[in-house]
Amino acid sequence: MSTIKYRNYDLKVIKELLKEIGKHRYEQALEHMQVKQKPLGMKGWYLEATNNYLRLCYKYPSRYVLMLMDVDRYHNIPVKGWERIKVNELYINVKL
Repeated sequence: MSTIKYRNYDLKVIKELLKEIGKHRYEQALEHMQVKQKPLGMKGWYLEATNNYLRLCYKYPSRYVLMLMDVDRYHNIPVKGWERIKVNELYINVKL
Protein backbone atom coordinates (compact mmCIF):
# COMPACT_ATOMS: atom_id res chain seq x y z
CA MET A 1 0.00 0.00 0.00
CA SER A 2 1.29 3.46 -0.80
CA THR A 3 0.78 6.72 1.04
CA ILE A 4 1.04 10.29 -0.22
CA LYS A 5 3.23 12.52 1.94
CA TYR A 6 4.50 16.06 1.56
CA ARG A 7 7.98 17.17 2.57
CA ASN A 8 9.59 20.57 2.91
CA TYR A 9 13.36 21.02 3.15
CA ASP A 10 13.48 24.83 3.49
CA LEU A 11 16.18 25.15 6.16
CA LYS A 12 15.65 28.89 6.60
CA VAL A 13 12.02 28.34 7.60
CA ILE A 14 12.88 25.28 9.70
CA LYS A 15 15.50 27.31 11.58
CA GLU A 16 12.84 29.94 12.38
CA LEU A 17 10.47 27.15 13.46
CA LEU A 18 13.13 25.76 15.82
CA LYS A 19 13.54 29.24 17.32
CA GLU A 20 9.78 29.45 17.81
CA ILE A 21 9.72 26.02 19.47
CA GLY A 22 12.42 27.17 21.86
CA LYS A 23 15.30 25.38 23.54
CA HIS A 24 13.24 24.08 26.48
CA ARG A 25 10.53 22.40 24.34
CA TYR A 26 13.16 21.11 21.92
CA GLU A 27 15.14 19.52 24.77
CA GLN A 28 11.96 18.03 26.22
CA ALA A 29 11.07 16.46 22.87
CA LEU A 30 14.55 14.94 22.55
CA GLU A 31 14.30 13.57 26.09
CA HIS A 32 10.81 12.19 25.44
CA MET A 33 12.04 10.40 22.31
CA GLN A 34 15.07 9.11 24.28
CA VAL A 35 17.51 10.54 21.73
CA LYS A 36 21.08 9.65 22.60
CA GLN A 37 22.78 11.58 19.77
CA LYS A 38 21.31 15.03 19.19
CA PRO A 39 21.27 16.49 15.68
CA LEU A 40 24.49 18.45 15.26
CA GLY A 41 23.59 20.85 12.46
CA MET A 42 20.82 22.03 10.20
CA LYS A 43 21.55 19.55 7.41
CA GLY A 44 19.05 16.70 7.64
CA TRP A 45 16.04 18.62 9.00
CA TYR A 46 12.74 18.58 7.11
CA LEU A 47 9.00 18.86 7.67
CA GLU A 48 6.69 15.98 6.77
CA ALA A 49 2.93 16.27 6.38
CA THR A 50 0.02 13.96 5.67
CA ASN A 51 -3.70 14.38 6.26
CA ASN A 52 -3.13 13.30 9.87
CA TYR A 53 0.01 15.11 11.02
CA LEU A 54 2.67 17.76 10.45
CA ARG A 55 5.99 16.74 12.00
CA LEU A 56 9.48 18.08 12.36
CA CYS A 57 11.87 15.32 11.30
CA TYR A 58 15.61 14.79 11.16
CA LYS A 59 17.42 12.28 8.97
CA TYR A 60 20.77 11.18 10.41
CA PRO A 61 23.69 10.33 8.08
CA SER A 62 23.04 6.68 8.98
CA ARG A 63 19.59 7.16 7.34
CA TYR A 64 17.73 6.74 10.63
CA VAL A 65 14.77 9.14 10.68
CA LEU A 66 13.77 10.88 13.89
CA MET A 67 10.20 12.17 13.84
CA LEU A 68 10.76 14.59 16.68
CA MET A 69 7.48 16.36 17.26
CA ASP A 70 4.16 17.56 15.85
CA VAL A 71 4.39 21.20 14.82
CA ASP A 72 0.93 21.95 13.44
CA ARG A 73 0.21 24.48 16.22
CA TYR A 74 3.23 26.68 15.44
CA HIS A 75 3.21 29.76 13.19
CA ASN A 76 6.46 29.31 11.20
CA ILE A 77 5.11 26.66 8.83
CA PRO A 78 6.13 27.21 5.20
CA VAL A 79 3.49 27.75 2.54
CA LYS A 80 5.78 27.17 -0.46
CA GLY A 81 8.36 24.53 -1.25
CA TRP A 82 6.40 21.37 -0.45
CA GLU A 83 7.28 18.23 -2.44
CA ARG A 84 4.70 15.50 -2.96
CA ILE A 85 6.12 12.01 -2.54
CA LYS A 86 4.62 8.54 -2.70
CA VAL A 87 5.86 6.14 -0.05
CA ASN A 88 5.34 2.41 -0.34
CA GLU A 89 4.60 0.99 3.07
CA LEU A 90 4.79 -2.67 3.90
CA TYR A 91 2.10 -4.04 6.15
CA ILE A 92 2.42 -7.51 7.62
CA ASN A 93 -0.69 -9.25 8.83
CA VAL A 94 -0.02 -11.54 11.75
CA LYS A 95 -2.64 -14.12 12.62
CA LEU A 96 -2.71 -14.99 16.29
